[in-house]
Amino acid sequence: MPVGLQAKKQYLEDQLSGLSPVQLLIRLYDVAVMSCSRKDRQRLNQALVQLIGSLNFEYGEISLGSYRLYNYCLRQARMGRFDEVKAILVGLRDAWVQAERKMRTEAAISNGGNARSVR
Repeated sequence: MPVGLQAKKQYLEDQLSGLSPVQLLIRLYDVAVMSCSRKDRQRLNQALVQLIGSLNFEYGEISLGSYRLYNYCLRQARMGRFDEVKAILVGLRDAWVQAERKMRTEAAISNGGNARSVR
């Protein structure tokens, strides 16, 4: 592997290694949304497959509903409906950002510290 690619890979690994599972999920949504904006079907499909792979089906209906929504997004992307997919993914990402902020705020209150949130 060329030195530049190896350095970039190490940088990305370092950036991601300190993130919580929710922050990683938000980053994955960022990739998916950016892929919609660029109309990059391959990268969008990869991100959606990763989102599907992240589901925990022990949570029943919530996971099943998310699975159906991600599959719908995959189908829409195949038809080139990137704006529709992007709107769905932006809404889901925003919900996760709100949840992450709430979790950090609650943790800070219970620990007497400060909360750090995702932008």
